[in-house]
Amino acid sequence: MNILDRYLLREYLKAFVVGLLFFIALIIIVRLLDYDLKKFEDDISYVTAVKIVLYQAPRRIMEMVPIAGFVAVFFTLGRMVRSNEFTAMKAGGISVYRLLAPILIVTLIICGLFAVFYNRVASPAFHEAHLLQNKVKPTRGRNVVFRGKNNRVFYSQRIALDAQKINQLTIYEYGAEDQLDRITFAKSATWTATHWELTDGYIRHFEQGTEVDYETFDTYTIERYEDPARFIGSEKDPRAMTIKELREQIAYKREAGQISRKEQVKLYHKMAYPFAAVVVVMLGAPIAIRFGKAGFFAGLVIAFFLSFIYWALSFATLEGLSENGKLHPFLACWGANILYAVVGSILIWRTPK
Repeated sequence: MNILDRYLLREYLKAFVVGLLFFIALIIIVRLLDYDLKKFEDDISYVTAVKIVLYQAPRRIMEMVPIAGFVAVFFTLGRMVRSNEFTAMKAGGISVYRLLAPILIVTLIICGLFAVFYNRVASPAFHEAHLLQNKVKPTRGRNVVFRGKNNRVFYSQRIALDAQKINQLTIYEYGAEDQLDRITFAKSATWTATHWELTDGYIRHFEQGTEVDYETFDTYTIERYEDPARFIGSEKDPRAMTIKELREQIAYKREAGQISRKEQVKLYHKMAYPFAAVVVVMLGAPIAIRFGKAGFFAGLVIAFFLSFIYWALSFATLEGLSENGKLHPFLACWGANILYAVVGSILIWRTPK
């Protein structure tokens, strides 16, 4: 790394950190304190409200990283254009590609770190905020039907997660071509980490739709693959899951024959969004070289505009289409990145050398 690289990176990273801190403060004060707190119930204490704000902050920080990256590159390169440093570098034989290479490499490293931050910090923190906002998770349900693994369908008349008990549980097991193989009924059921513990019930066996055997039991144990919390929707919000948890959820739902489009979209989103800053910087660099003389506030306006287009395209449009089954999750989540990278590459290529 030569003197020019160190100088360029120092100016860029300084602008990036200052911009990110500014936007973090802005988003917490404006969006969280002014907007989100208005939605809280009157009986939520001030301390709880502050906790919710703090737990939501890491996720909001992620929203500001692309904007901070654009403003940083616009400010750094724009200042070099205004002071004719950029012209002097070109006169010295330094190409635009050589100038932008260290910035893009460092931005890619920053994005990698924020990808870890998004997965390991922001998602669990969002889960804590979600629990505080909802105050009480559903722990009881009535007349619940749930499709589990291995072609099993569960019907529970009453389920109480807090007491770890189900009243009148019926398990329908299906074989090839969705033919009913067995019905297991229990007046009550509890569960361990690996098994269902059934009490006072019967088992009916079927072949080709005809009952061929009937037996009763006082206690009966079968393997448990299902999380009872899923029966009444108490599982984690996909937005609050880590990549590992999302993969496990997707695998479970596939085995159970359930739709997992939402989880697939969130999985690819967690992989794609942290790298939005790279493509935004690719787009911002040639804009800064061409229009850097317009000043910092012009860059700020352009940054918000481009970020708004990115969010509208990625979140509101492509990911919405994917959750409705109209678009593959990979294309939905990486589509905006690919589009911005292509446009940015074309603009860099067309920038006067």
